[in-house]
Amino acid sequence: MRPIANGLWGARDDGDRISALRSVVIYCSVSAAPKALYVALARDVSTDRWYWSMETVRVDIAYRPLRICWVIKAGDLKAFRTAVRQSYAIWGGRFNPIVVVEREAEAEKIIEAFRADWVYPLSDSDDVRAFAAKFAGRGAPSFVHAIFSGSDEHSARASVLDVRNALVHLRDRADWRDLKDQGFRRYEWQEEDPLSDVFLVQLGAYPSKESIHIDYTQMFSELAGLEVSEIGLTASIPADLFEHPSIASLSRYGLEPHHSIHPSADYPGFFVGDASSLDDLVAFWNLRAADMHLCFLDLKHVDRFRPAISPWIKWVHETQALRPEHMQNALAVWCRREDVHDESQIREVRAALEEVELTVHQVGEWSWNGFNIVPPTMALGESSTLGVLIKDVGKPKLSFSLSGKPFSSDIWFHGQHVAASISFIGGLFADPEYTLRPPYVPELNSFYQHEMSFGFTNFRIESERLALLVGVGDSDAYIYALSASRLFEKLFDDVGYVAKASSGGLIARQLIQQVGGLFGAYVFRIPGVRRLIRTYGLTETFTRKAAYELIAAKDRENPTATPFSDFAGLHIEPRKPGEDNLQPDSVFGYLVEKGLFRIGAELACPHCLLKSWISLDSLKQQVTCEMCGKGFDATRQLIEGVHHFRRSGVLGFERNAQGAVPVVLTLQQLNVSLNRSLSSNCYATSLDLFPKQGFELPPCEIDLIWLVAAEYPEKTIVVLGECKDRGNRRGQKDSAGTIDARDIENLKRLADRFPKHRFDVYVLLAKLTAFTPEEIELAKTVNDSSSPRVILLTDKELESWHLFEHEGKELDIRSDGVARLAEITAAIYFKSTVEAHV
Repeated sequence: MRPIANGLWGARDDGDRISALRSVVIYCSVSAAPKALYVALARDVSTDRWYWSMETVRVDIAYRPLRICWVIKAGDLKAFRTAVRQSYAIWGGRFNPIVVVEREAEAEKIIEAFRADWVYPLSDSDDVRAFAAKFAGRGAPSFVHAIFSGSDEHSARASVLDVRNALVHLRDRADWRDLKDQGFRRYEWQEEDPLSDVFLVQLGAYPSKESIHIDYTQMFSELAGLEVSEIGLTASIPADLFEHPSIASLSRYGLEPHHSIHPSADYPGFFVGDASSLDDLVAFWNLRAADMHLCFLDLKHVDRFRPAISPWIKWVHETQALRPEHMQNALAVWCRREDVHDESQIREVRAALEEVELTVHQVGEWSWNGFNIVPPTMALGESSTLGVLIKDVGKPKLSFSLSGKPFSSDIWFHGQHVAASISFIGGLFADPEYTLRPPYVPELNSFYQHEMSFGFTNFRIESERLALLVGVGDSDAYIYALSASRLFEKLFDDVGYVAKASSGGLIARQLIQQVGGLFGAYVFRIPGVRRLIRTYGLTETFTRKAAYELIAAKDRENPTATPFSDFAGLHIEPRKPGEDNLQPDSVFGYLVEKGLFRIGAELACPHCLLKSWISLDSLKQQVTCEMCGKGFDATRQLIEGVHHFRRSGVLGFERNAQGAVPVVLTLQQLNVSLNRSLSSNCYATSLDLFPKQGFELPPCEIDLIWLVAAEYPEKTIVVLGECKDRGNRRGQKDSAGTIDARDIENLKRLADRFPKHRFDVYVLLAKLTAFTPEEIELAKTVNDSSSPRVILLTDKELESWHLFEHEGKELDIRSDGVARLAEITAAIYFKSTVEAHV
């Protein structure tokens, strides 16, 4: 940091006290620059001087239109036509799905598959509105309640990006001029034409001026320089139909699939259906909304389609030829699952298409399960900017400019909104308290919005990203990092519990902080370190020699413990010059330096003859006896004596200190073995769980919770953990250190309460000794019939470089994550079959 002196930036020595800085912050925005430059300044209250106080984060912004899901009733052709026409008036509206409320299960899957931002009811009926209201996290953004608003042509506006914005933004671009040279066409047809709805979906049309008070048809005609082509009542479809851009083309223009979602393979071809069937029309529209390149074909009107069949097949083959060979697919024929009856119908399709090599694809409810058909995220463009991360109101706050906008920000469009999908590189990687990457749980959108912007910015959670719904005229944005503790409180609140950090959890958290994070907890892998903590109580002292011996010696009570020599290559800190292997003195010095043990002297009082320990910070030649209160000269004892050490800090809490060590050690091993990135995981230490009012649930506790924010369509992973120390010797009545039926029942009940469509929940049992046969049988009951979900880790796993390497298998755990751990546990303890990656 550098101070400001006399209006200029000055120099500052490294030795100056940075700790005097307080959270007094000013933001300066140099908006005249191409990208706004944010400067965060903090004031040193002791000198009344201002300093730079910021951490920079790269912010990648992908701008995309809002994805609206229209909800209609079965048989409501009017609502369907409204949805299609309004979609074509929206830039990117071609990718907005339509769902039928009576097919509720399929509708829910489509909304989930398309990751809709806004579930929009197109009916005043109670069932349509009730269905849309179920998706509270995907409701109307706070800035608007309708897509189009205004009572006349002067006040009428669109609240989302519309095609007028597209036309204004694109009109001076070279690629737009090339597109115009191909000759835009607007097609017209008669309402009584049996193929009119097919033409509407395939070719596009705008809402009437009377319905929304905006004349998009006139705008399109003026700016696109188009010609009108009329399709007669019984006329054949023009052979050059696909050679000219149309209204449908404009809604898609400039949009490309974003890399954040891996879409399903594109199988272009034909959709075979009935032009009079609303179900077929909806299915066709949704496939195209998933970016499938399809042409509708009604076999009852095959003669009218015939002129366009060959040109479309030719186009499909030409586009397929541009792909790598392994991505080339045969001409696809799509139909609704209910429409596939027998081979004779397939032969009829082959005859109509004059194509021998066809693949038949069926679309139905299970097509939208998140794996079969995965609609891409369609983005207008992407840019990167530098964000500034500071502390504000006690939370990390990231501010950044909205640069590189691929749309018009003219004042006329300032009522329009777009989704700024953001991801981050840098920032908070080592901060277990906060995260910028919440799990993909759309039901928590309102919670995220409240916690990360205090409700001022509309949020939509995405796969490993966040989307802010911003105005096209906005020049900058900000978000607050999400508190991990608040996230877990919310998750447990949704399953009926009030979560509070237990005293053991607070100790474990503080212990992690004292050693510098989970990577600093490597030191607890050494059995001698844990033995040192266990051997000496709060008031007991020991010498440095005794500490070295305990750290390096074999454990007589546990002959199978890992010897210290196996940790020779462990790096807990930089090595001393000339020191190749880890030494006991380096380990103990690390523990003292981290504040786990305190240095002092044990002095004998000449008056009462009792010994007392005095910390190094309080030592003087003239001291007062803690026992009798009399003073004495300790000079000779200090000269002739040696340092004595005693537990301190969080280890001073006798009852919970030892219980915190296995929790910290387990978290450290999970962090190393399962952390696929530096940002996708968050955790909490021991929590007490109390049932919410109205829930008949027993209170319980967990020692840890580990969360993995998985990439869509995978579910968020939650690991609930119970951790035990070595337990008691045989013959002792106390059951401390033993996993019992109550522990298992509580964990099972808690795991089962998480929504299965959002979470994969696992139960982890960790123990710093071997599991007893009774514990293994109890653990086995956690697994369900579909897949194993219990993970057993002993001291061997927690101390090892690779999980389960003592079984002779170095398994690539990272490739399969938590599920793999559960499968290996089943193979080792329950004799289940599992293939191991060596």
